[in-house]
Amino acid sequence: EVAKESHNYHQYALILETGLRTGELIGLTWDSIDWDNRTLTVNKALEFRYKQQVWRAGPPKTQTSYRTIPLTNRAYDILLDLKDAKKTRKMSEELNQVLTYTDRRTGQNASMVLNELVFINYRTGMPMKNSSYDTHLYKLCEKAEIPPFSMHTLRHTYATRAIESGVQPKVLQHLLGHASIQTTMDTYVHVTDDSMIKAIQQFENRLVAE
Repeated sequence: EVAKESHNYHQYALILETGLRTGELIGLTWDSIDWDNRTLTVNKALEFRYKQQVWRAGPPKTQTSYRTIPLTNRAYDILLDLKDAKKTRKMSEELNQVLTYTDRRTGQNASMVLNELVFINYRTGMPMKNSSYDTHLYKLCEKAEIPPFSMHTLRHTYATRAIESGVQPKVLQHLLGHASIQTTMDTYVHVTDDSMIKAIQQFENRLVAE
C-alpha cells in the first residue's frame, strides 16, 4: 500500500510478476515486448558505472539469461499503462544517445537506444540508477514500518511464490535465467509449512478421487 504512492511502484510490481534482475529491468526497451503474444524478452541489461560516471549497456548476466517470459495479466496491464503514459513523461536530451555492446550469443555488436527505455526517472528524465532503486525501497520499508529489503528480494519473492504455486524447478530455472538447475534448487526451492500442507491435501484429494 505504501509503495503505491511511489513513482517506482510499476517497477517493483513488475519484478514481482516476472522475476527480472534489476539491470534487466533498467535496460528493458519497448521492442522487447510482444503485445500480441503477451511476452517479454530479456536480451540486454543496463547499469550505471559510478567510477566512470557513465551508463553501460551489456548482455544479460549469462548465456542462459537470454529468455522470453510469458506475461501475467497484471504484468501486461502494468506495461500497457506505461505505454499509454509514454508520450507525457519527461525525457532528457541525453536519452538520444545509442549505447553499443557485444551480444553474448552471436559475438556481434548490438545497440541500445536509450529513448526506447520503458522505465525513466520521472525527475531527471534519465534511467534510474541501480542503487537508487534499493535506496528508495529502503525508505518505503521504513515508512511501512517493516524490515528493509532490496530489489533482489522481490526477485526472490517471485521465485518463492512460483514454487509454492506448483511451478516446476526446471521451468523456474528458465524463467529466472539461471545457468544451472542447482542454483535454482539451492537458492529458491525451500519448503514452507503452507506448501507442505497444500501438497498433502492434493495427495489426499487424489486418493479420495481414485
